Order: sequence, then structure tokens, then C-alpha cells
Amino acid sequence: MKTVLFLASCILLSACSSSSIKENINKAGDAAGQTAGEFIEGASKGVQKAFDVNITIDSKLAAKGIECGKTQVASDSLGTDNLLIVYVIFNENFKGKLTAKAFDDNSLEMGRSSVQIQGKKDEAKYVEFHFDPRTNLDSKHQLTVE
Repeated sequence: MKTVLFLASCILLSACSSSSIKENINKAGDAAGQTAGEFIEGASKGVQKAFDVNITIDSKLAAKGIECGKTQVASDSLGTDNLLIVYVIFNENFKGKLTAKAFDDNSLEMGRSSVQIQGKKDEAKYVEFHFDPRTNLDSKHQLTVE
């Protein structure tokens, strides 16, 4: 960011006419805006990658036609990073309970949440698992759905 400000200052100092000054200011502003935009986009992707979570589906559940797509961790109104959102794909008709379990980096269970769901073959929807407010899901934790 300092480089952009230095560049803008150099352009301003080297300008000879007022129209040239305005044009150079616009160029410097454009360059600064592009740099800031690229930084924000890169930082956003870095944060998103840091919080990607891996979910393992129980083989019995997979045999019943349940598959997981995109997953994300969020905060509900009571806790911090205690909401697991899973895009569930129904390859077969399904009606029953899904249980998500969270394990810490020592493989100790630290949270569990269950939901009743129903879906028809070729449908998909987001399912929310609300863990206890004290359960803070992290990228290093292992999550399973049974």
C-alpha cells in the first residue's frame, strides 16, 4: 500500500499542467483501487480456506443415498463457530435422522448435533447442525455425519 502512495506522489510531482495532474491522479487512484481490490479478494480466499472443514460420511448413510456437497461453519445466535451447514444431496429417497459429531485434534468427541430430515431422490438442500454454544468448530477438527 505504501508503494501505491509513493507512486501516486511521484506522478503528482511530475505533472506539468492541471489537466495532466487530474489525469495522473485518476491513474494513480485506479492503480490503488485495483491493488486494494486484489488484496481484499486474496485475504477473503485465505480466510475461507482456513475455515474449510472436512466431513466424513458414514458408509451406512452413503449406502442409503446420502451425499454431502459444500460445507461451511458459521455462528448461531448463541455461540461462536458452532453451526455446521451441510449441503445434503439425496441420491435415493430418505427419511430419518442425521447426526453430526465433532472431534478435537486428539480425536476426542467434543460435540454432537442431530436433525430429522426428509428428501426425495435427486433433491438437495442445506441442513443446519446447531452444536452446543461451547463447541467451537475449527478447521483442524474432524467432523462426521452418521
